[in-house]
Amino acid sequence: MEKLLVHSGLLLLCFSLFGCSVYKAASQPGPADLTGIGVGTPRQIIISRLGAPKMIDTDAKGQKQDIFEFSSGMHQASKVRVVLYLAADVFTLALAELLLWPLEMTMLESATCTGIATYDINLKIQSWSVTDKKDTAQNC
Repeated sequence: MEKLLVHSGLLLLCFSLFGCSVYKAASQPGPADLTGIGVGTPRQIIISRLGAPKMIDTDAKGQKQDIFEFSSGMHQASKVRVVLYLAADVFTLALAELLLWPLEMTMLESATCTGIATYDINLKIQSWSVTDKKDTAQNC
């Protein structure tokens, strides 16, 4: 009887996780489109691309500075992994979720990026830098 409860509990856990990695992979945003944003870009263009700045400030020299926060995921073609996740879920009766969901939540998660734009007197970008949470520019 006790074995049956353990097995039933494990089966219930697996089925409750069924599709979590599939959903997470399918709903991940694509890479942020930062093309054309750089020195000389007007402030209106960057706001139209990235949305309203998270914070507006002035730097040490008194120049206007916007700080943007945005998500940047993997290329949209990487969503083909959804098919593999579904197949793994079906063939393992959702036991694969015990590996796939944590993998999707940690290693394959989209990066939260921070962009800092400093403007000249005409509100055109004078300096532009982008980093992710880990202060690297590789995922953004």
